[in-house]
Amino acid sequence: MEKKKSEISIQENINNEDAPTWALPDGAIARLGRGCEPNMAFSPDGRFIGIGTLIGIWLYDQETLSPIALWETEEGVVVSIAFSYDGKWIAASNTNNILKVLNLENGDCLAKVKTDDFITELAISQDNCYIAGAYARSSAVEVWETETCKPIATLYADTDSDGFYRPILFSPDSKLIVSTYRTEETHDEDAIAVWNVENGQQVASLTNHTSWVSSLSFSPCGQFLASGGEDGTVYVWDVNTWKPIKEYTSFGHVYRIIPSYTPDGILRTVIITYDDTNPTTITVCNLESGEELYRDHIWGSTVEFSSAYDWGNRVTFSNGSELAYECRHEFINVWTSNHPYKRQFTHSPISFPTSGVFSDDGKTLAIEHHQECAILWDIATKRSRPAIREESAGKNQFLYKCSNDKLYAASIKDDTVTLWDTDGDCKPLFKGTDREYWGAIPAMDLTGSFFAYTGEEGKIIVWDVQNKTQLFEFTHPIEIEDNDDEDDGDRVGELKFNHDGSLLASETRYGNIILWDMKTGEKIKTLTRDSLSSGKYFPDKEEDNTKSECDWTRFETHLNVPITEDIGQVIAWEFSTCEKYLAAAACWKEASNQLAIYLWEVETGRTLTTFWGHPIFIQALTFSSDNKLLASIGKDGSILLWDLSPFIDN
Repeated sequence: MEKKKSEISIQENINNEDAPTWALPDGAIARLGRGCEPNMAFSPDGRFIGIGTLIGIWLYDQETLSPIALWETEEGVVVSIAFSYDGKWIAASNTNNILKVLNLENGDCLAKVKTDDFITELAISQDNCYIAGAYARSSAVEVWETETCKPIATLYADTDSDGFYRPILFSPDSKLIVSTYRTEETHDEDAIAVWNVENGQQVASLTNHTSWVSSLSFSPCGQFLASGGEDGTVYVWDVNTWKPIKEYTSFGHVYRIIPSYTPDGILRTVIITYDDTNPTTITVCNLESGEELYRDHIWGSTVEFSSAYDWGNRVTFSNGSELAYECRHEFINVWTSNHPYKRQFTHSPISFPTSGVFSDDGKTLAIEHHQECAILWDIATKRSRPAIREESAGKNQFLYKCSNDKLYAASIKDDTVTLWDTDGDCKPLFKGTDREYWGAIPAMDLTGSFFAYTGEEGKIIVWDVQNKTQLFEFTHPIEIEDNDDEDDGDRVGELKFNHDGSLLASETRYGNIILWDMKTGEKIKTLTRDSLSSGKYFPDKEEDNTKSECDWTRFETHLNVPITEDIGQVIAWEFSTCEKYLAAAACWKEASNQLAIYLWEVETGRTLTTFWGHPIFIQALTFSSDNKLLASIGKDGSILLWDLSPFIDN
């Protein structure tokens, strides 16, 4: 189905409050969130900030920090962007192995090429003649002409090793390219490769760093190269000899160093420090003089790791004078020489959303995020706020909607679990300690009476929510084996209350299940996973809780919808609140860049409509209470709201 193309031009005076409605797929009325895993870049002329995300490319005005364009939503999954020095175009690569050159005035594609692998970092030569890309799964670097995307050369390092987030850079005269690769000796240390662009030969290999090298910067004169990363050291290399002429190490215990030269040749660096209990500190200073120019403290995940499978607060530092970084909730902070203080604009939460639920009145959509903060979206204004307003609260947060429409949130920080009331001032109700790090997600019953979490050695702590007191402490026996690793051994891996909160089920990783009576605090019975093959789980709540059991084998097939090849594997589904409709999200259909969402009528099995939206996995679906809205929650960092009014029986 044809998608709506963004008609936004960067010259127009746009109302950025309308950004949730830009470049929407057919049938969607809003997009909440602007995409996760941002790759940020400043335009050399200081006009724009570009952000490549999993839903496309956002363009922001650097002076006002307002969004002015959204492009490439048809394919999404943009992993790297770079601006040309003449301010005419922007290069972008995605995980479909496509490199594109876009017109910076309107987002039109000027040239594109299919690449051998997906590119994690891009660089533009200062004469605007070449684009260079560092591949994700090899040490190769490829060079293309900008106007045609015609390949010019493929450059290889001394070893053919992989390495995500490899920095890549042209020298000021466009004659050299530098990037990084992992050494054969340890595979933990980055070396810096230097190539001659004209003949493709490697002219140097710089091996002083002992860990990931995340940043490279040439001096404006082209005589020096600065490098920095996770080992906390900045080296300055003489381009004529490729020997280090300066070494900066007196930064204390740091997490990452990002050096960058200013246009007038001053070497500055961003210093990032982090530990598990305190906020991340981000500092900008002049390396030679030690003068501190900027400092900020942010709560949330760490800065991004060198591993391809870790993520965190993304940080970009360019021209020694332009800094952008993610912070908690859904903001990006910006510091520049023109505005030497913290400025902030809304973007998206750091990690992807995993589940959601509408309030009964349909005015609020509550969203959980993977290992991050929970968010409450106002449907009318398309604005959001944290479910937990305290910035220092634990980053792992969970939401619980009760049968009376009351919404609670829990946060986990170290071994402490805190339960919060999301209404009003969002104050903590109580705190529980001694939680097991690898334990089950805390549970709350639908009535909002009980809250349970796991402690060490099989302990289960149950709180009375209304009275804010600890009610019970159970011990679920776990199996101990001599070869158990801390994160692989047996433990209580799941907690679940029944429909009215009279029973709590606890299950270990090895399949041992115990049912607990919430009135007496006593164990009712022990089950095994094998005994649940018939679907038996909670006993009937009447009498002694042991005689009559709910047997899922009594349920008969009511609706059988064939999952044909054109639909693909279903990855998420949800019944409407009236149970008349079933929505399901499927994997990619062949030759499609978007995932399909199907809406079926339960009584007849008839397909009412098909929506096409997210470029990567849909985590969950949820209906509003009046069934007129369907929210699809994507791993791309966005939630699409779909209007069901034309398809349902009002």
